[in-house]
Amino acid sequence: MSDLSDTRPAIRWPQSGEDVERLAAFHGTIHGPGLVDMSLALMREHPHAARPENWLFVEDAGSGQIDAGLCLIPWMIRYGDVTLRAGEMGIVGTAEGQRGRGLIRALNAQFDALLRADGYDISIIQGIPYFYRQFGYEYALPLESWCRVELHSIPPAEGETYHMRVAVAADIPALMRLYDEAGAQLDVSALRDEATWRFLLGPGAQIETAGECWMLEGPGGAPAGYLRVMAAGFGDGLICGEASLMRADAALAALRWLTRLAGERGKPYLRLNLPQGHILNQLATRHGASPWRAYAWQIRLIDPPALLRRLAPVFEGRLAGGPFAGLTRDLAIDMYRSALTLRFAGGRLASVETEAPGGPHDLRVPPQLLAPLLFGWRSLDELSYAYPDLYASDEARLLVEALFPPTEAFLYGIY
Repeated sequence: MSDLSDTRPAIRWPQSGEDVERLAAFHGTIHGPGLVDMSLALMREHPHAARPENWLFVEDAGSGQIDAGLCLIPWMIRYGDVTLRAGEMGIVGTAEGQRGRGLIRALNAQFDALLRADGYDISIIQGIPYFYRQFGYEYALPLESWCRVELHSIPPAEGETYHMRVAVAADIPALMRLYDEAGAQLDVSALRDEATWRFLLGPGAQIETAGECWMLEGPGGAPAGYLRVMAAGFGDGLICGEASLMRADAALAALRWLTRLAGERGKPYLRLNLPQGHILNQLATRHGASPWRAYAWQIRLIDPPALLRRLAPVFEGRLAGGPFAGLTRDLAIDMYRSALTLRFAGGRLASVETEAPGGPHDLRVPPQLLAPLLFGWRSLDELSYAYPDLYASDEARLLVEALFPPTEAFLYGIY
């Protein structure tokens, strides 16, 4: 086996069907056998992930053995009226015996080059605790947010007027409409096109992240919503990992159906992995469900000044009609190692300029905390309570709170 300690690792991507199968098998050895079929489906059939150069791996020059790998999975994320390109760092792993050699660091450098070359705005990851902070990621959006519903807590009903059926390809137009309506109620959500829906109902229905998609129909068969029941996840309960908007009576019928299904499948409880304000969570909480809690997506900002410029419509919308309508003012943000000035004129973000750190400032933010502040994962007060080196001046505090409020955010999956 070659010694990579004195040379840069040889980074490759699949260039043949054999490479695809070898890489999928490697992911299976690291993360479990379910990752083999999942990797094959993403590399071969996902409408956006099946780009060979996004599937990176380090190969030993002597043996041809794969020592480490990761991939870039493209997402489109809606933040207010702005669509952001997000690159998920996915399926990260290093072979046992090869860890501690900097292979993931080398792969991350190539991953970063792909992000920059293709014009991504942010990178996201669902990764293990702490590890990805060394690459500039910070917790910034809810992930695996859930509440636990005991099956006995939801009373059955007689003469139910709603019923459930498995969704099919012909339902995609209705699913797209329902999904988009739900996303529009959130400040931050993931976009799905028709091709992604076809993947989810087709090849994606057979992989580890699959969800059974069920249509909720009212009297006369009219669509009243939909649910996705996940094939796998955390805990041993039945997991509802996605749900559209619903009327209160339809949501109660869906909740009854879910608890009934959990009992039929021998599941000890129902787990709702949904946005905190979803009607199913509200109903479940009123029936004694445990409080909502969450892990979080980790986010890295590729080019903070460019991202702030992209989000100008969001900032301008937050200022319009409020106490800062028509604002003409500079907002100086010092991030200790760099600094930015947001220049507002007549309520518009005229420019975002890079400055030297250490000068007069309205807001001081440790660089890793710009992502959670920007995406509204925590309020200014919450972040500054936990991190005393994040603070706003008295004169600028209300403006900072207006520009960076807490958000209602949730990302349903694209695979």
